[in-house]
Amino acid sequence: MIPMLILYLLKKIKSGSRFTKKLTFIKRLAVKLGMLSMLFVVTVSHANDKKPIKKISYNVVRNHTVIGTINVSCDVGNGSTIYSLESDINVKFILHFSIKGEETSIYKNGILIHSSVFRKVNNKVKADHDVVYKNQNYHLENSETTKKLSLKAIQDNLVMLYFKEPKTIKSVYCDYIKRMAKVEALAEGVYKVDFLDGKYNIFYYENGKCVKVEANSSMFSVTLIPAKS
Repeated sequence: MIPMLILYLLKKIKSGSRFTKKLTFIKRLAVKLGMLSMLFVVTVSHANDKKPIKKISYNVVRNHTVIGTINVSCDVGNGSTIYSLESDINVKFILHFSIKGEETSIYKNGILIHSSVFRKVNNKVKADHDVVYKNQNYHLENSETTKKLSLKAIQDNLVMLYFKEPKTIKSVYCDYIKRMAKVEALAEGVYKVDFLDGKYNIFYYENGKCVKVEANSSMFSVTLIPAKS
């Protein structure tokens, strides 16, 4: 199905100055279709032994005002786990910023095998990439290139902390910045995740449940609080 679609698009390309743009579009489409194909295979096998999906919604608060929402989910079944995060934030800091994002992480037998990140700020795409585990290595893929990453098999990433207290975890993979981030225990049920460059999150837990997240940067800070259902 995928090769036939690519062949059809190739036949539609005409010679001329538009060739490069169309070829770039096809490369981008091929990458996305490849990721969708893998996600479909995982999802089908995943559905055979499915558990109830865990969902948490957070209000993003700045200066006592709700400026957006973050929705996270954890879907477990048949040896695989799929984490998803969707964010929609509107904030005015000198200028107005509208931030929308989507992240998906797929684990198979406890190892991250696929991660995708898409983020848009004021309708301008700021991030759009996939990280795929194949041949015992991670590869960063986007519409233009494929690059091998120097990462060992990843067992924990940032989105997991919304569902799991990191009592024994020393570092997590941050999908957006494509690198590991240090996890430091500050107190009972309180953990700091350091992204460097003055950016860090502090996660708060009660009885193993995440009850608050403070996201800090040099420009401004926000607090994530679970929304009342």
